[in-house]
Amino acid sequence: MTQPPFDVQRAHRWFAVELNNLAWEIVEADSRTEDQIQEMIHAAHGACYHWMQVGALINHQRAYNLLAHVYLIAGDGDAALRYAFKCLAIGEQAGDQQETFDIVTKHGAAALAFNLAQQHEQANEHKYAFDEACKMLKHPDEIKAVKQLYIEPMGKMRWE
Repeated sequence: MTQPPFDVQRAHRWFAVELNNLAWEIVEADSRTEDQIQEMIHAAHGACYHWMQVGALINHQRAYNLLAHVYLIAGDGDAALRYAFKCLAIGEQAGDQQETFDIVTKHGAAALAFNLAQQHEQANEHKYAFDEACKMLKHPDEIKAVKQLYIEPMGKMRWE
């Protein structure tokens, strides 16, 4: 393979950030068309690929969390659960690299994914961990994001 005329590592990082931001922009939209849902899924996969090339373990965890979230929005419970599992596993490895927001979001995504898959015992376990971690959130922007991305969707689901 020939050497490209640009810094590959910088390119991976640039694409990781840009695709991540694009996917989250669509996630946070009030509504989405089918085409936008597909774009969101593709952007999340692209971001994940590029983070796997240059990111730290915590970037991998966040990428899997994003994938779980986009599949929750798309209504694909199996894929959401698959990526929630990956997010949780990487979270165990990441340990102290995780910020409170990472702990909150990994359990929030897992709770929603397990609930969507009707695995209520696991959903409740992660919802409890989510609720406990939420108590440690301090930053107003993080609290607002958690309400929009996790608490509001949880309020629309049936919990057993």
